[in-house]
Amino acid sequence: MSLSPTSAGYLDIVVKSALGGLLIALLLSLARLRHYVITGLLVSIPAVSLYTWWWIGREHGAPALRVSVRAAMWSAIPWVIYLGVVYLLAGRLPLWLALAAGVLAWLITAAIFAFALQARS
Repeated sequence: MSLSPTSAGYLDIVVKSALGGLLIALLLSLARLRHYVITGLLVSIPAVSLYTWWWIGREHGAPALRVSVRAAMWSAIPWVIYLGVVYLLAGRLPLWLALAAGVLAWLITAAIFAFALQARS
């Protein structure tokens, strides 16, 4: 049985999704075992970016990979802002509201950086 290019493309997406799902399952399992520090450290492991950038580099070449990596470096600032907002609001607001505020802060900051990076490209 041979796969057409279209179905092979979808197979790639399924494999990538499965890898991401396995990582999330691992993190949730560690959290259930009360390994909160290890879980926090593993959340920032570059596993997702590793295989994402592997595929970008293979499919689109070094120039596309460099653009993606540059954007990821700038994304550290919105990520730290997200973490700071969640940290400050956790326990003061309901969980969903603390997380939503963090996401909103991330979205605003990430949009500013996205517009700035697009203007420079």
